[in-house]
Amino acid sequence: MEPVTVTRKKMKNITLRVGKDGEILVSCPWFVSMKDVEKFLYQNEGWILNRQLARKREAEINREGVGESGIYWLGEKKQVIYESAGRDSMLVDGDTVIFRLREKREDRIETVFRRTANRKLLALAEEERGTWDALICQANGLQVPEIRTRYMVSRWGVCYPSKHVITLSTRLIHYPKPCFEYVLLHEYTHFLVPNHSRAFYEIVERNMPDYRQRRKLLK
Repeated sequence: MEPVTVTRKKMKNITLRVGKDGEILVSCPWFVSMKDVEKFLYQNEGWILNRQLARKREAEINREGVGESGIYWLGEKKQVIYESAGRDSMLVDGDTVIFRLREKREDRIETVFRRTANRKLLALAEEERGTWDALICQANGLQVPEIRTRYMVSRWGVCYPSKHVITLSTRLIHYPKPCFEYVLLHEYTHFLVPNHSRAFYEIVERNMPDYRQRRKLLK
C-alpha cells in the first residue's frame, strides 16, 4: 500500500481519497486512534487499489508528450517522435505525433502540445456548436456564447451564463470525440439550468440519449 497521510480536524467521520500520484489521504476526527485508521484502511483496501489503478490510467491518458510512451489524442494512442527544428511546432500525422523543437525540454513540449490541442478543440467546437446555438440559445432567445479553451485539472468545462462564455479544458483532447461532444452540450445546457438538477439532466438526455456512456469514458 502507498504511503498514508493522516490529517486530523474537527469533523464527525473518517474520509478517504487517493491523490493524483496514488497517495492515500485520510481525514479524521481528533479522537480517532491510529488503530481505528488502520482498520478503516483495510476495510477499504479494494476501493483504494481500484482508485490507484484509475489514477495511474488517468496519468497515462493525460500525458502531454514528455517521455517516449505515447500520447492519447482524441482517444487514440499515438507514437511520439521528436525532431530538431528552428521553431517549436507539433503535427499529428496518422498514428504519430511529431514534435519539432528548438530544444527538447519539458516546458517546450508542454507549451506546444497545449497550443496545438487548444486549436484542435476550438475547431471541433466550431463544427459542433451550430446545433446547440440553434436548439438551446436561439430557440430560447439567448445570446450564442463565445467558446474558449484553457488547461483545467478539476473541471472538463465551465459555463458563465452572464458573460455568454463557455470554457473547455485542454485535457479533453486526450479523450474520444464523443466525450468532447458531451461536455460541450453539458455546458450549453447550463444556459437553461444553472445547476445539476433532474431538469438539467432531462435536457441533456433529450438532446443526447447516450450521454451516460460518454460521461463514463471521462472517469
